[in-house]
Amino acid sequence: MFLLSVAAAQAAVLGGVAWVPVGIGALSFSANDGFSGTLASEWDGWIRPPLTAHAGWVGPRTAWLGHVAIVEVATVRATEEVRTFNVGGVRLGADWRRYVWAREPGRVNAWGTAGLFGIAPNAGQADSGWTEAEQTEADADSADRRAAIGGMGVQAGLGAEYLFADAAGRPAVAVGARWLVRGFGALDLEETETDFGMILQAEAALVVEFTR
Repeated sequence: MFLLSVAAAQAAVLGGVAWVPVGIGALSFSANDGFSGTLASEWDGWIRPPLTAHAGWVGPRTAWLGHVAIVEVATVRATEEVRTFNVGGVRLGADWRRYVWAREPGRVNAWGTAGLFGIAPNAGQADSGWTEAEQTEADADSADRRAAIGGMGVQAGLGAEYLFADAAGRPAVAVGARWLVRGFGALDLEETETDFGMILQAEAALVVEFTR
């Protein structure tokens, strides 16, 4: 209990942003030729933009961080009939970071990281003028879109930062860079077969973080 209390007392809130200046490098294979066609998936979408944010807790040598991204594209057409279409996803992830030595201001700190993430898909369409058979076919198309968006992934990498202190000498702002290898996979369950798609990609980013 004493050690847990000491660790909690030394923990601080960490928040930051990562910017990928030149996009991503990807080597991919999937039943959809590596692309979902929805603009809301890990394969080809806005759910992983160039600028992303993360936040969590950091101690002297360990940090736990979470991140979330949401994409939702919806259209509604109202003429004699009302037609709706939506597609999107929610990307949730958690990362563990371990510093090589105790994180201190006024020096370069190096770290390694590993994490998990997943995408919860969303897709649907309806038209007030459709027959029951047409709606059933549209529901099947929406199910295919959800299968193309959803999935799970892992990532791991290395990073380094220079940590600046505030006026009281406490950790305040860190500026650095990180490099990740990320793998993502998804299953598409059909009546007669199961397709598996995966993507493996490397990503470098500039990182700015704030500690309080």
